[in-house]
Amino acid sequence: MNSTKDIKVPDKIVDQVIGQEEAVRIIRKAAHQRRHVLLIGDPGTGKSMMGIGLAELLPQSELKDILALPNPNDENNPQITELPAGKGRDEVKKYSIDARQVMKNNNFLLFIVAMLTFIAPWWIRYKYHSDLMFTAFFLGGMLFLAAFSIMLSMGPRMFKMGGMMITPKVIVDNFGKKAAPFFDATGAHAGALLGDVLHDPFQTFFPLLKINKVKDGRIAQVQLKEELDTLFIKHQQRLLKTSGNNYEAIHLPTDELVVLGETNGLISPVQVLSSNRYVHDGEMIKLTTSENKELILTPEHQVAVWRDGKIKYVEAQHLILGDQAVAQAGEIVIDELDIIATYDEHQQEQCALYYQYLDLKAKNPAWGHKRIAKAMNQPLGKTRWWHEQKHLPVPIQTAQWLKERGLLPLKVDHPKLRLLSKVLGATFGDGGIFQNLNGMFLSSSEKEAVEEFGHDLENLFGLDHDENSRIIEGGGYGHSWCYQNTNRNVIRFFIALGAPRGNKTKMPIIVPGWIKLQETAEAEFYGSFLGGELGTPIIHKNGNYLTTLEVGITGIPQFRENRLSFLNDLSNYLKKNHITTTSIYEGKYKTEGSIIFRLLIEKKLDNVLLFLTHVKINYCTYKVHRLYTAVGQWALLKKNKYHELTNRGYGAEHAMKVLHLTPNSLYLLLNHFGPPEEATA
Repeated sequence: MNSTKDIKVPDKIVDQVIGQEEAVRIIRKAAHQRRHVLLIGDPGTGKSMMGIGLAELLPQSELKDILALPNPNDENNPQITELPAGKGRDEVKKYSIDARQVMKNNNFLLFIVAMLTFIAPWWIRYKYHSDLMFTAFFLGGMLFLAAFSIMLSMGPRMFKMGGMMITPKVIVDNFGKKAAPFFDATGAHAGALLGDVLHDPFQTFFPLLKINKVKDGRIAQVQLKEELDTLFIKHQQRLLKTSGNNYEAIHLPTDELVVLGETNGLISPVQVLSSNRYVHDGEMIKLTTSENKELILTPEHQVAVWRDGKIKYVEAQHLILGDQAVAQAGEIVIDELDIIATYDEHQQEQCALYYQYLDLKAKNPAWGHKRIAKAMNQPLGKTRWWHEQKHLPVPIQTAQWLKERGLLPLKVDHPKLRLLSKVLGATFGDGGIFQNLNGMFLSSSEKEAVEEFGHDLENLFGLDHDENSRIIEGGGYGHSWCYQNTNRNVIRFFIALGAPRGNKTKMPIIVPGWIKLQETAEAEFYGSFLGGELGTPIIHKNGNYLTTLEVGITGIPQFRENRLSFLNDLSNYLKKNHITTTSIYEGKYKTEGSIIFRLLIEKKLDNVLLFLTHVKINYCTYKVHRLYTAVGQWALLKKNKYHELTNRGYGAEHAMKVLHLTPNSLYLLLNHFGPPEEATA
């Protein structure tokens, strides 16, 4: 053989199908050789389950943290190093401490030089009795001090270029993990409600299940069986069939069926790519949960359950009493881990250690706190305090405080979800959370509005009146009020729910996905947002139409797409309530570098009346009153103009066309606005 051209290439790239025993042999051989194995096959054939199994078999001692360090010779090719699992974060901290020490020394040196620079001119003047030399030394000292300061500020950058003071990055972080990470890339989460595959035990559902279908911007609950029956009849030519159990499958056209799913951890519309069904003639198994909910399955259907601290997939016929099924993530809005995630890295590490302590204690009931401390390689005092339920990590204390009030875990059917949505919406408008977490606030020109906001917080968390809170008066003329609550547990809870923190103009604004799960929650959320950001109209000075009805938010240019997306979400919410919006206008804001984005609402009488009757406005009574007043005045003007036209002999259709009225709005004008008019021809 002289070259690669002489190698015989088969007609088919895959020319051999191997069975299970042969596959096991090849996998073992590849493992000994430390080679990669590529699993190729149709979705639903078990590749993900095999991957999970392999990840669980890998011993914990083999887990490594991967760090990327700067390469002084080539900044585009960092140096990669391995450390035992959990040690990567310690290495990063070590570099951070070294960096802070360098900066601390630089600051001390700058202080010494500054003192010498200020003292030297006076010493020269005292020594030589010369004002000229004093001036020269003083100006020269100032220039030297400025140059020295610039050199120090450039120092960290120079160090980074030289690879001396840059913090490494943790590429693979296995801190606190008990099994090798496994990442499922089949899209099981993105299309989990109906499935992206012809058959997958992870994505199978009972026919009577109701799904959230998205159609024309609206969400409706439909029965799975009825929806699929319609689709299978509509697309008979696309059916894939097999004999035996009358198996049928169908690949759906684009946008044929869209349901609520998950994208990047947020609830959002996803397309259903395919579905299947088959006939089962035999015994069925009914499972009853601790919440008295029932699930009916075929015997071979696999169920995800917790066993030995791991998720295992067990056929329904092999389940035993006491098996705990894995809860559906979509039912939970936030849980304890979401609260912990609002804290810094150090606090999260302490929580991980506390969970490790609880795990060891549960598995080894006879162990005392001393033995657990030794096993964890932690100070004896830490486990002693935890054993006595004292000095628990701060995030754990916050979570316990919320659990005592029945707010964790927070599920979509929680009775307080509506009120939580109302308060949360205000933080997207005229309220918010301070960057340093020192307070949660709402500002308004109405004292009643901020008092209502405070009462809502008290009802949510069972707080005493004015507990950790105050109302302050401000504004150039003393007409602005601000409610503030400083309870950190409350603040952390709303951050976990998705409340913005700090200056909203300089950050992305994203509506939490769980808001869309309940129509009442969505109505309360947007109602509170509109209470702060809605621009209500008045009668124009010409007296024949309303000024602009709009919703405005500001943002810096780099968040333009984010603001447009947010306003489009709001527009879709209004459309669900049959309210028409026209366009989004962009203009310069009074704050330099900021842009104001305005969503314009159509000002036809029918549309404004629908807005009044279908959209709730929270924490702002005067805007509602102002809108009602403007609409009433405008309606009376149109009513009088209608009578004027008909008295002049014009027909009703002509008058309606001139005044841009529909039969519905004309009926409302003649029967519900102003005193009864005399009959006209």
